[in-house]
Amino acid sequence: MLSRAAWDLIAAGGMEAVSLRTVAKQAGVSMGRVQYYFKTKDDLLLYALEDAHGRMTARILDRISDEDPRAALLVVLDELLGGDPETRDAIRVHLAFAAKAREDERLAAVLVEGDDELLALAVHVVGLARDAGADVDPSLDGQALWVLARGLGVDVALYRLPISRAREVLAHAVARLAPPLGSEH
Repeated sequence: MLSRAAWDLIAAGGMEAVSLRTVAKQAGVSMGRVQYYFKTKDDLLLYALEDAHGRMTARILDRISDEDPRAALLVVLDELLGGDPETRDAIRVHLAFAAKAREDERLAAVLVEGDDELLALAVHVVGLARDAGADVDPSLDGQALWVLARGLGVDVALYRLPISRAREVLAHAVARLAPPLGSEH
């Protein structure tokens, strides 16, 4: 509840809109209750960011149905596009934290938590496509897929790119860089 209130404030007005008092008001609780859990605004913001990431991870895990690495990658990349309203808010929260993270190592660590594993998955899947005969570079093309999905998510969350178009662009890139195994190249 407090995390969601912080997200709503950040999504609507940026980091400056968040204080312990505004979060209490947004959540409909007393200031004392907020202060019981969070001594500072930074503590509250860090919690909100960790919660946003945790919710995205839970949505990804709920959608992964088999052991196929390509299918798992597609789920991850689709989540990054921001089709889910909560993911769009999480992207906005993430971006709001980006500038502050340059000065705060705790925030920086949360912002990139899991990124190495997800990038490695993209590289692995592109590597499987290469091994099956696709003319791709796992390191470069895996990175390209990862960055493309994140960038499209920002366009969906901030610049009103329709999610259908973002999915179309991503599907085009995936088809070229990580085609299904056994497809013609």
